Amino acid sequence: MKDCLSCVVSKLKAKSLEFKTVLQEFALTVTRVPVPPYGPLNVGFQMGMLHIDVRAPLSVGRLPIDVHLGNLFFLFSVEKILDILTCLLMQQNMVFVSADISLLAPTIESFMALIYPFTWRYVYVPLVPSSCLDLLEAPGTNLYGCHNSSLKKISKIPGIVAVDIDTGNILSATDECHNRASLPNDHSNDDEFLEIPKMPTDAVYILKQELRKIAMNYELERGHLLTPLSLSEARSQRADFHHNCNSQIVAAFFQLWVHIFCEVTDFLKAEKKHFNREQFLESQAKNERSFYSKVLHTDMFRQFLNGLINKDADWGQSFFRLLPKVSSSGRLCTGIPANRLSKAITKSSSGCLNQNIADDIPQKTTTFLLPAILGVKHQQVHFYQRCIEELGNTVKADSSSSMQATCLYMKALLQIANGNTIEGLETLNELHVTGSKLCPLTLAQKVLESISDKERQKLEKMDFFKHNSMWRNLGTDSKTFQYSNTSTVSIDSVPKRPVDLEAFAKHVEQLDIAVDSEVISRLFHALTFNKETDDGEQMKVMPDVFKRFYDVWNKQESDCQQVSACIDKLDWNECLLKVSALVKTDYGMGHIGLTQKRLFYFEDTTGEYREIIQLRDIDNVEKFNWLSVFSPRNPALRIYSKVKGAKPFRVALKRDCDIWSAVIKEVWSGRLISVQEKDIHLLQQAARNALIADAFLTSFQDSKLSWTEVMAAATNLCYFTNLMHGAFEVILSMDDISSSFTLAHRINPSATESERATVEALLYIAGSAANEDSQSSKLWVSLGSNKVVVYDVATWLCESRLISVESRVYCFLQADDKTIWAGTRDGLIYVIDMETVTSERQLHGHNDTVSGMCLSQDSRRVYSGSLDGHVFYRDIATFESTDFKIGTEKKSDLIGIWLNAKETLWCGLKDSILLITDTGVVLKTLELYDVWGKPGIIESILIQQDRIWAGFSNFGEIVIWNTQSWTEQSRLTLDGCTGITNIFATNNKVCVGTRCGMLNIIDISSGSAEVSSHCIAHHDIIRSICSIGDKYIATGSASRDGRIAIWRLPLQRTILEAEDAIQQIVVP
Repeated sequence: MKDCLSCVVSKLKAKSLEFKTVLQEFALTVTRVPVPPYGPLNVGFQMGMLHIDVRAPLSVGRLPIDVHLGNLFFLFSVEKILDILTCLLMQQNMVFVSADISLLAPTIESFMALIYPFTWRYVYVPLVPSSCLDLLEAPGTNLYGCHNSSLKKISKIPGIVAVDIDTGNILSATDECHNRASLPNDHSNDDEFLEIPKMPTDAVYILKQELRKIAMNYELERGHLLTPLSLSEARSQRADFHHNCNSQIVAAFFQLWVHIFCEVTDFLKAEKKHFNREQFLESQAKNERSFYSKVLHTDMFRQFLNGLINKDADWGQSFFRLLPKVSSSGRLCTGIPANRLSKAITKSSSGCLNQNIADDIPQKTTTFLLPAILGVKHQQVHFYQRCIEELGNTVKADSSSSMQATCLYMKALLQIANGNTIEGLETLNELHVTGSKLCPLTLAQKVLESISDKERQKLEKMDFFKHNSMWRNLGTDSKTFQYSNTSTVSIDSVPKRPVDLEAFAKHVEQLDIAVDSEVISRLFHALTFNKETDDGEQMKVMPDVFKRFYDVWNKQESDCQQVSACIDKLDWNECLLKVSALVKTDYGMGHIGLTQKRLFYFEDTTGEYREIIQLRDIDNVEKFNWLSVFSPRNPALRIYSKVKGAKPFRVALKRDCDIWSAVIKEVWSGRLISVQEKDIHLLQQAARNALIADAFLTSFQDSKLSWTEVMAAATNLCYFTNLMHGAFEVILSMDDISSSFTLAHRINPSATESERATVEALLYIAGSAANEDSQSSKLWVSLGSNKVVVYDVATWLCESRLISVESRVYCFLQADDKTIWAGTRDGLIYVIDMETVTSERQLHGHNDTVSGMCLSQDSRRVYSGSLDGHVFYRDIATFESTDFKIGTEKKSDLIGIWLNAKETLWCGLKDSILLITDTGVVLKTLELYDVWGKPGIIESILIQQDRIWAGFSNFGEIVIWNTQSWTEQSRLTLDGCTGITNIFATNNKVCVGTRCGMLNIIDISSGSAEVSSHCIAHHDIIRSICSIGDKYIATGSASRDGRIAIWRLPLQRTILEAEDAIQQIVVP
């Protein structure tokens, strides 16, 4: 802009009488220059005798930096710069003053660049005239610039922070010092009336180290620069030098914010949109809490949290990639409250972080020269058309993906500016299909809202608009749909007023107390057990009751963390659930502790540690009165062991006896049921139940309520204790399992969700045993809650979740060694990188649910089919596609697609099976009829080399065809089956899942098909089946059960083997 204004000044001097014309030409030129997006393309244009370049921003979503950030360090010390940034983050009313008004805008813009990823969204006036100084007294969050002649008056305004650019000082006035004003030339009282909290020292130290390196590089680079021999060369050299310097400074300050706010992610629940401010402040050092406490309540910080939740935001992924490595110090895994784990932040080397940021900056750039702007009367349509043509030539010269994305972005904006709205939206569609993050979705939505009805009708007939679900989403009412993330993160944790069950559940989930809706409902009714309501009035939890419960929860958590740090005898995957006060035991005076594995004794002064008993060895827990001389009634517990010869252990717990009895019994019962069910999540749930019951009972311990009534209310919180006593029906009995089955493990992929979700699809990816560096085997799981979960098969621990999937995934396909394709309900196919578990690309084309996918014989193409009968086959390397519609007269309900040996395709419809060519020509049709001769409804099909299996969805019958003779070979009827939902082949067996949750194994080794064994696998529909290697199969059920069962066939099972298996599983 400085160069542009310099040209205007020179013209005005030469043509002073043509003032209006010169300004019009200047405005026309500047407003027509497009700002390039992040990428390898700069925009150049001619302004008078000067060639001016508009450089691309340093990252996606940022504006180009048109000032030299290095000048800031000549005006202020590093400490003053950090103080000013702190004031900005605190949203202070600020005014920058200087005797040279040309310094105001560059200085303020420099600070705006340094606070990124925070953004200033409030009043910003870079130059306030002296006649408008009353604006400075306006309430709110404001940022101004003005001449320093007004500094004396400004210093009298209470609550405003004045930054003197000329002296590099910060001045402020408070309500108590209205009559004390610092004079412009008297700085003895600088910062006297303003308490600016200091940033964390370790982050500031790293920043200063980086700035020293930048300063050194700055001087060395200046010494190596050649002397320019022309004006254009000098200007280009200076621009390159400033750009490189700016990128390093921006990277250093971005790194500063990463270090300062890296622990924020540990207390941020993205899915619940809640940040636990209280726990975060408690986890910080005391000397740093002042800074955080003044920043955390601001709107800028709230917007920062929104950006962290939306990792697809401009800076979200960069922030997470640069997070320092977090290493856990102890004993917590999935399912037990995450805040029971103390985390140590291991700071990464600053050089490494800086290098990661620099990797985002394109190394090679190209300048796109705009056509000449002839004058005011020149038609702008010709200018935009010429720009679009030149962009096409630029793409031909550089066909890289980043260059294509940048050119498509600029082409779309130029077309929209030229009035060609439909063409602009079509170009934006091309940009979106490439998977580039440059696609301006907010702009696209605004354009859709602004077009006329006639244009809307024309647009809805366009193929790109019909085939891309993005446009359907953007085209909905803006009041009910906002593509951008506009939700606000909640920070307040404890309710301020009485809350009903719905609001109570929200608070409990946000505070990491529980997520399961049934657990939350039981806690809600426990906390309201003594409340009486009128007819029709909703039960509510009072704020004081909630606060008392939550305070106890936090105190017990703190006590456990302190003890955990002192005991090194526990396994790394153990979580300390409860610690007693100093009590009398058979081992002496000391403390007892409970984990999900054992009960132990420790003495805090001598450090003595003794294991009392493993939970699996407990035979009984009973209460009794431990008689003594001074206290004839001393409530105590006696714990019996199943180990032969072991004596009962006694501990006098006094007033905590009932609480300890309830907690131990709940964890003990949960462990027994978890061993029986082979479901480790049941143990995790029991541990959480115990923590909740403990906090509930302790919070009512000093109340005036009847302790008998309190204990009765706590009984419902101990779910597994009731289960062991027969109050509830066990989910799966050992007697239900045939001797040919071995239940190896159960997984609850919805363990961290409030509701269980359907397991829609399963995919096993084998690891390489020969290569130690390769990834271990993985099980990919698609849930009905629009999430993809990945499990490590060795430990059955959840590794990662793909949150960015916007629709339910119905089918998986491993396309190659690096990617997995996932077909969704809205017709999209996500190309997912297996290593990073992120979506690399979205493939459009299907207008209905993607029901099946398969690989070609040469593994170079992927065939995909949707419910409406539309089939695509795409090249895996280039994603080029060809499509056709299945040629049938009736409506197609395509439920699956399989490749035949001769590059023909089997297509399963609801009532028939077709053999078609890769162009859609039907070669053969197999129609299904039930035993009464009526057309049947097919839900599952299995294609083998010489046989086709098809199962009816409304009754338990399977039809088998011989593909050699094209005749029906046999029919199998499954007893007690109401419908076939899934058929899967592994080795010489066929696994059949049913609507009643029964898993049937059909032996085909002898050539015939006979049901060899069956069992009740789930208490809901079996929705998915896959094989895990050669010895295991996995079954997934619908949402009422919502779990995955891992089966081993055949193997005899004993209780001892079950115990050994549960010990080898990583227990949280």
